[in-house]
Amino acid sequence: MKKFGRSMMTGNILLLLGVLQTLPISQALYEDQIGKFDWHQQYVGKITDMFWDQSFNAGKRVLVSSERHVLASVHSHNGSLAWRKVLEDGPRGRIDKTLHSGNLLVTLTGGGRFVRKWNAGSGLADWEVSLPGSKSGRADLVQCGRDLLAVMIQDAVYGLDPRSGRQKWSVALPQSYQVVYTHLFTSGTNLFVIGQSLGQQVTRVTVDMEGVVRSTESVKAPWLSESTQCEVTNGGVLICYRSEDQSLQTLTLTDGQVFKSTSLQILGLEPSEEISMETVRKMEEPLIFLRTAKNHMALLELTKDGVKLKKDLPSICAAQVVSLDDKSMLFTLERIPGELKMKVYDMETGSEMADLYQTITYLPQHGYPQRIEVLMFKKRDLRLGCRFAILSEDYSMQMVLKAERDGSPGKIAWRREEALAYVLSVEMIDLPVSENQAKYEDEFGSHKDDIATMFMKRFKTQISQLKTYIQQQLQKLQGHRHHHHDTEAMAESGSDDDDEDLTRDEFNLNKLIVLVTGAGKVFGVRSTNGHIEWEHFFPELAPFDGNNQQKLLLFVQRTTAHFPNPPQCTVVGKHKGTGNGFLFSFNPISGEPVDTPPTGQVLNYRITQTSMLGELDDHFLRGILLMDPDNQIHVFPGKCLSVLKKTFGSQYMFVADRETGFIKGYRTVPNQGKFLMENVWTVNLQKKQQTITQVVGKRPLEQVHSQGRVLGDRSVLYRYLNPNLVVVVTEGEFIEQSQRGGVFNTINLYLLDSVTGHMVFHCSHKRAKGPITVVHSENWVVYNYFNQKSRRLEMAVLELYEGKEQSNSTAFSSFSSPRQPLVLRQSYIMPLFISTMATTVTEKGITSKQIIFALKLGGLLALPKALLDPRRPLVPTQETMEEGTIPYIPELPVNAEAIINYNQSLYNVQGIHTSPAGLESTSLVLSYGLDLYFTRVQPSKMFDVLKEDFDYFFISAVLLGMFVVTIATQKLSARRALSRAWK
Repeated sequence: MKKFGRSMMTGNILLLLGVLQTLPISQALYEDQIGKFDWHQQYVGKITDMFWDQSFNAGKRVLVSSERHVLASVHSHNGSLAWRKVLEDGPRGRIDKTLHSGNLLVTLTGGGRFVRKWNAGSGLADWEVSLPGSKSGRADLVQCGRDLLAVMIQDAVYGLDPRSGRQKWSVALPQSYQVVYTHLFTSGTNLFVIGQSLGQQVTRVTVDMEGVVRSTESVKAPWLSESTQCEVTNGGVLICYRSEDQSLQTLTLTDGQVFKSTSLQILGLEPSEEISMETVRKMEEPLIFLRTAKNHMALLELTKDGVKLKKDLPSICAAQVVSLDDKSMLFTLERIPGELKMKVYDMETGSEMADLYQTITYLPQHGYPQRIEVLMFKKRDLRLGCRFAILSEDYSMQMVLKAERDGSPGKIAWRREEALAYVLSVEMIDLPVSENQAKYEDEFGSHKDDIATMFMKRFKTQISQLKTYIQQQLQKLQGHRHHHHDTEAMAESGSDDDDEDLTRDEFNLNKLIVLVTGAGKVFGVRSTNGHIEWEHFFPELAPFDGNNQQKLLLFVQRTTAHFPNPPQCTVVGKHKGTGNGFLFSFNPISGEPVDTPPTGQVLNYRITQTSMLGELDDHFLRGILLMDPDNQIHVFPGKCLSVLKKTFGSQYMFVADRETGFIKGYRTVPNQGKFLMENVWTVNLQKKQQTITQVVGKRPLEQVHSQGRVLGDRSVLYRYLNPNLVVVVTEGEFIEQSQRGGVFNTINLYLLDSVTGHMVFHCSHKRAKGPITVVHSENWVVYNYFNQKSRRLEMAVLELYEGKEQSNSTAFSSFSSPRQPLVLRQSYIMPLFISTMATTVTEKGITSKQIIFALKLGGLLALPKALLDPRRPLVPTQETMEEGTIPYIPELPVNAEAIINYNQSLYNVQGIHTSPAGLESTSLVLSYGLDLYFTRVQPSKMFDVLKEDFDYFFISAVLLGMFVVTIATQKLSARRALSRAWK
């Protein structure tokens, strides 16, 4: 029996290898094809710390760290990344503090858990030290001379050697009065550790450079609360802002015994809800910036007697104090329409330095500048020069070079759009047809024209084509003409001289990608090269928080197929201040607003659910249904209300509430001239036992080519194609009823009809946990989970069939649905961890499906859906072999040639969007997250286009030869027939 089992297993493996050779599981890329059909853009996220590199690359690079757990070095001449380090996911990789001084670059991450020293030139880690970490998540890091780094966590302070990371000493901090240690400061030969006890006191622990505690003191501060903001200035003063009475509390760390209170009204400043404090670095004086609004700041001086207003900065949105040759200067930025004004003041005299005055071209889609980092230097003629980086409200980073001539605006060298690291919604829009093709549409678009009018249109169209052809030939003879653009405008738009027009290509491979980001910015990006075509910024736009995920909805209401009607898209989110709905409708090709103001439209109600109308209006526009908390339906735009009046009987919605565990279904009913949603069914998923984590529906307007699957015996297994089917995933815990007992994780998956509330299928995975990613398409569902018992990642697949008899071959109705579907399921071992996955989409759905996995290692793995087939047999039979079903092997194969992004590693991938092209064989893929990566895939190879190395000459010669032979044989045959007739 053992020999028989081994031989059968060997036969299965050989058969699997034979079948895999026939599947297109790999798509190798030639070296000269790199970058022709794909592009890769790297980002760092919202920048939190920024320094000019002070090592041997002084002035040539900018060191940045971001809230996306990234440390990077940016070239100052073009904005490209010299190097980038992506740290761990989750709290372990959060950067608490970045310290840069000279050649020293140190990061403190994970709440004080890891201290790392980096080589600023190459980005390599010199050393790493692991510490216990802080339970409160608060940690701090300071440099004490050349020979000591001090690290503070909740329980202790550690002294480290900057050269090797060796621990010199450690000091335990007193734990009393529920103190939370927040700041670490050095002054002279002492370290000051500051802790806060809410509603009670501030604790000050003094430690010398040898690691000996000198004193522990407490200062009463009953006004401390969670909303209190505190900072420590370079002069050794602790300053806290109380929002309750709009006052500033200051305490001198060296000898202060009581807080000094100063009201904002005494300083002549207006209190607001946006008040924040920004420390002044590299200054010995105790100075701090107080921001009262986006465009109002104040420079405060802290003394033993309290706070003094050193300089009020109205209309200023960013400022920095810079020193050069013992001379301190205050740089300020003021935003006016179309540009920024940079003014520089002498800190000693307060007078303006007119020779450094500068204006900078600045477009409104970047919001207000929030921070400026200036590099001062002396030129060869001993004049002062500067270059500075600007961080704006839209997360962008811009490098500005001071103009050489007085009065001319500063030059923007480059700009990094870091908002693209926060993409939440993606759509790929077909480009409009060319001018000649549009004339064809105009010619045949009207049925009211008579024959003479149509003849004149055809004549004009052909004359225009002839004129275009002659112009193209003349351009080829004259050579390529270079168009001169304004360099600054080109830098702002990011376009090149040789960019093609936004017109559709022959195979509809080039698209315009619309990206909606969590930063409130909307982009239009070319799919050919990733260049930004247009952009809009909405400071008050915020994403929805549904099922513990941030979402901004993007609806395509009309495509470019309905000429001459322009395409239209709408972004749906919420207002940051009120939480009401926020809409912005626009033309996705040009970016121009449509039906809404350029700044967006704020609704007077909150949005609980959205949906699109199933029917188009007379102008081929699909309206959007918005449901408010009172279950009233609103239609956008209002001109689509007539469509709702005709089709309200077929409009259904459902709402899944994570907080209560209820899923409720609604139908549309008229009520006194309005439309309301009436609750028709409710499903209770028992919030106490499990929590809803995923609700996944099918792709709208999904193309399904075949309604059945042909089996080996020539019978047909019909698919269960329910367009209203949604997948609901929950995670919870269960108590095992056994001798061991214990509480374990569990995952439940429900297939629910969203119209009737019918539970089509339910399965449960015990001892399994997320994160879970679901792909729902046609009649199958693929999802992943972590098996805690086997300690491995597994992929599960469900396929639903009606059986060998089809209930309705024309249309599906949830009210007359067939009997309970046949559910086939199987699980496989995924050898690599993934972050998300998606399936390919083609124009007609004929091409085989591929599942694209975003691997944690940085690759995009494309596997055929046939490998995730629940009907893969353990023992192949004649029928399964004839059907082409692969024998079952538990582990999914991972071929290195199936990595579609070759060596372009992608980190922190949040989603994958696929879109059909004009070629049925091709699917377009965009991966977004920390990076953007675009490429094309052919799941069934390119069967509808001739290959690039196709031998046209040989085929032409063969055809010509066959034509000559045919003519010759015809004549010979005629002569032979004539000679026979004479005989």
